[in-house]
Amino acid sequence: MTTSTEREALIGATDIVAYYYGEKTVCPDCTKDLAAPYYLIDSPESFSTEQVLDMAAKTAGINRNDENSYTSYEFPKVLYSDDLVDGEKCFVCDRPL
Repeated sequence: MTTSTEREALIGATDIVAYYYGEKTVCPDCTKDLAAPYYLIDSPESFSTEQVLDMAAKTAGINRNDENSYTSYEFPKVLYSDDLVDGEKCFVCDRPL
């Protein structure tokens, strides 16, 4: 298990580590599963979480570059390592973030 200091050394300041979705912290894999349209379910490994979210945002008419224009109930918001507290886990799968 890595400590928070080791985790910070491995993760860059602009690396997305989780998403805030419905006021819950969710890991990238679970976020992708929640946001993927039905037609992508057969081959989810061929699309990154960010690609799936970009497609979903475009379909919903959401500007992902302006996180103040939507709530976490409407669409997931990006979380970086500095946004998390030590020991935080994914709300869906309970995996440490």
